[in-house]
Amino acid sequence: MDDKKKNCGGRDCISGVCCTVTNCKHHTIGDQCTATHINVKSEDAATKADTFCGTFSPVDTWQYV
Repeated sequence: MDDKKKNCGGRDCISGVCCTVTNCKHHTIGDQCTATHINVKSEDAATKADTFCGTFSPVDTWQYV
C-alpha cells in the first residue's frame, strides 16, 4: 500500500478523500473512497457546487434483487 492509500475495512482507500455518495461503488466504511484515483471535473467551475466527481460509478443494484 502506498503513502496515499490506507486500509478501510479490508479495502484500500484514498487517504484524505471524504465521500458521502453512498450509491457509488467506490464508497466504503467511514465515507471513504476506494477508487484508484479520482477525477474532479468541470472546466468552467467558479464555485465548489460547479464541480463533480468524474470517477462516480453507481452501485450495481442487480446484486441486491
